[in-house]
Amino acid sequence: MKEWPLILFTLATQLACGLALAATVFETRARPTDAVLMRPLAMAIFPVIACGLLLSMAHLGRPLMAWRALLNLGQSRLSLEVVLTALFALLALAYSGFWWMGRTEGRLVLGAATSVAGLAAVVAGAVLYTVPTQPAWNSGWVPASFLGTAVLLGGLAPAVLISWRGNTGLLRVFLSATVAGSLLLLIAALWMMTNLSRRTYDPYTATRLAGVLQWLTSRNSWWLGCYLALVSVLPAAVAVRLWPQERVEITPFAGAMLAAVVLGTAMGRAVMYWLGTRYEPF
Repeated sequence: MKEWPLILFTLATQLACGLALAATVFETRARPTDAVLMRPLAMAIFPVIACGLLLSMAHLGRPLMAWRALLNLGQSRLSLEVVLTALFALLALAYSGFWWMGRTEGRLVLGAATSVAGLAAVVAGAVLYTVPTQPAWNSGWVPASFLGTAVLLGGLAPAVLISWRGNTGLLRVFLSATVAGSLLLLIAALWMMTNLSRRTYDPYTATRLAGVLQWLTSRNSWWLGCYLALVSVLPAAVAVRLWPQERVEITPFAGAMLAAVVLGTAMGRAVMYWLGTRYEPF
């Protein structure tokens, strides 16, 4: 699939946004002495978004001309996404730097600004795909999927990668975010299939969308099933498993579970791009 750079870029943006949200929430509820718990994940925010930006260049035919995307800011959704993502990356650089240096003064405000910029970048990236010329994408399920991925990864990463001791209240906040993100992705998947079966389009468009839906639910139903299992069932099972515990330690399976969920989100994003290629825009 030639869209793999965009898959990795969008997932990196949403992961970085989720980590920024998680670090900000952590600072509002955790004791200052517990900052060491979140420090590695907070420091990873900028490297994650930076890697995503570098990978996105692989999708461009002429990467050195990418700066020209800024020239049509008032009219182009792509220009808006580029500006907001660049702003998010700059704020993430400062925010991760604050965590790396151990600087606490002004860090909460900077984290809030970084989180807002991250959410704006995620929404701008989703709106870029909701265009009338691509009915398979022109629905609210795309923004729901993008935001759900950010919330899911932002909640799950600290929940399974931090050794929680006496912070069960904060752990439950992240587990709740994990469940909320997984539910939003499930809703987005159902919304996607509902959009493909809509009859409000003209008969020609409706017939083409019905063919795409049949292709997805028959020939590739196993792919859709794996996606839903990894982003909805598995995170919910992790939340149920960790919720009642008073002391949670990092296990060898923690990274594997997170990797499996990230793989699931990548599968879902691949499905999105496949829908677009199966339904050629007119």
